[in-house]
Amino acid sequence: MTELIIQVDEDDKVIGLKPKEDFYEGKLIHRSAHLLLFNSENKLLIQKRGADRKWYPGLYTFSVSGTVANETYEECIAREMAEEIGVSVPFKRLFKYKYFDDVDKAFMAVFIAHSDEEIDADEEEIESFVWISLEELKKDIDEHPEMYTQPFLKGIRIYLENFYKSVR
Repeated sequence: MTELIIQVDEDDKVIGLKPKEDFYEGKLIHRSAHLLLFNSENKLLIQKRGADRKWYPGLYTFSVSGTVANETYEECIAREMAEEIGVSVPFKRLFKYKYFDDVDKAFMAVFIAHSDEEIDADEEEIESFVWISLEELKKDIDEHPEMYTQPFLKGIRIYLENFYKSVR
């Protein structure tokens, strides 16, 4: 079955639904939702994308990442959280940013949540995951930025610069 996702214009206004595959050349703009999931030790869950993923295979990214189907950003993150990591917890929307490159063009909504529930990773989407402190993550990003998706690097920098101290 073909997965349909929302196409938007450069102002994030809905144009209509298109097959997900139509977005793989990086010419059309879509919406995506991403989660920063922290545990009680204030460690962030990051996932390593599966090697067969179309966008950014084998790279580390947000705890959860998903394209928005015929739904809101909030409905998308709730669905993707359950599908990708097997967790359903309350979340809060932090910010939205625009990320356009040759591979992907998307408006990305970033959410935050906290949980100590056991992670049940979807093996088709996620190769592995790790809980990491923000200090360790910042150091690793400085030393090995090529191990992370570009959208994640932009999003985590926005989080660290604008939200880190206020939501801890």
